[in-house]
Amino acid sequence: PPRVSDRVTHRQTARLGSAIKLPCPVEADPPPLIRWTKDGRSIHSSWIRFRELRMGLKIKEVEAEDAGTFNCQATNGFGSVNVNYTLIIIGEYAPIKM
Repeated sequence: PPRVSDRVTHRQTARLGSAIKLPCPVEADPPPLIRWTKDGRSIHSSWIRFRELRMGLKIKEVEAEDAGTFNCQATNGFGSVNVNYTLIIIGEYAPIKM
């Protein structure tokens, strides 16, 4: 069955306007099917700023509404495992001026 292969920091913070990647450190043989949800709703391709990568979920240009509970579910024929995150959005994003 799938298993979590690395330590997970369940509370994640991101600045408004920045990008964040939520890892899904799961190992399984055969490789698991990964499904991401936010606040219980499936994340799908129409969510333009969200990209499901092989090793996690990337969110571009974070907005205040992105705060919430994210879940990575890895499933194969032998079972499934969940990795949960709470995303907290903080303050204004201020790019460093050179």
